[in-house]
Amino acid sequence: MLRGVLFDLDGVLVDSLASIAACFNHALQAIGHPPLPLASLRPLIGPPLEESVKSVIGDEPQLLARFISHYRERYAATAVHETRPAEGLGEVLAELAARHDLAVATSKPEVFARPILAALGVAQHFRAICGRSLALDSEPKAAVIARALQSFAGRAEGLVMVGDRHHDVAGAATHGIPTIGVLHGMGTAEELRAAGARWLAPDLRALPGLLREIEAEL
Repeated sequence: MLRGVLFDLDGVLVDSLASIAACFNHALQAIGHPPLPLASLRPLIGPPLEESVKSVIGDEPQLLARFISHYRERYAATAVHETRPAEGLGEVLAELAARHDLAVATSKPEVFARPILAALGVAQHFRAICGRSLALDSEPKAAVIARALQSFAGRAEGLVMVGDRHHDVAGAATHGIPTIGVLHGMGTAEELRAAGARWLAPDLRALPGLLREIEAEL
């Protein structure tokens, strides 16, 4: 029996590439670095922000803290307006929520994730919305998923993760949860297959049918 579905946020439920890229480049320029093209920023979206930033500016703590401060200042002011829903978001979640318990497990700070989902009119479909704190501790995805599991009595049996990056697959696998990799986000089919995603879906609209097939397998 399929007990529930866990969702990543960026690249899965929402199209946040333009929003995150604008904030990333705003912060880069604020600390004296040149902006990056969109193609270079796409692979940086998914892991904890501080880990992605280190690959661009290095790991000097004060510079990293300055970058994060500039990034969050712009993101807090613009994210709700600049983040777009994935195609079919409202109708797909309404259909799935009628059959399954849903939750969000994202590496985005929870204080940003909740207002975005509320503004998009879909927060009510989730029994839990779990994200990171604002601490720069590079918390792994598995730890966020562990908090989401508390809304499922701490049990991973009968759950499926939906993600778009290898971090989602690896974090879910830590708890024995199989992953559906979606291809409308930041990751590629090759990345998701290599990480061990059990199923691939082209987009959100394909999820209801795929989940019915998965439920028949469980």
